[in-house]
Amino acid sequence: MSAYRVIHRKEPKQEIFKALVNEFFNLNPDCDVATVSIKQDQPTRTQFQNNIYHLWVDILRKEQGEESKEEFKKDLAERFLGDREKSSKELTIPEFVQYLKDIDNYFAREWGIMLPRNEDYHKTMSNEHKA
Repeated sequence: MSAYRVIHRKEPKQEIFKALVNEFFNLNPDCDVATVSIKQDQPTRTQFQNNIYHLWVDILRKEQGEESKEEFKKDLAERFLGDREKSSKELTIPEFVQYLKDIDNYFAREWGIMLPRNEDYHKTMSNEHKA
């Protein structure tokens, strides 16, 4: 399993790298060597987006009777991204906002499921990631 972080020029980096390395080795107790790579990037989903997405996936998969979270996420990718094997992790922040809107609109319209709009939702939809 890998660990991933978006790093911004203006943020302190020492603690970010330390936490990233610790997280990786905690998740991979049998691993003795890791490689760190840095690349210029278009940031993908924010933590707010990630939180609301996983909350919604858990709610929807239970409503739909799907036991596997991974299978349900593939079903969503097929319906809304046109490719069952495409990961939502590949989406840019604006693309992920649209993905969430598509999911929300579809399940409200077709299934009458009103998904929660918590603080993570409001931060996601208010473009707080641009701050």
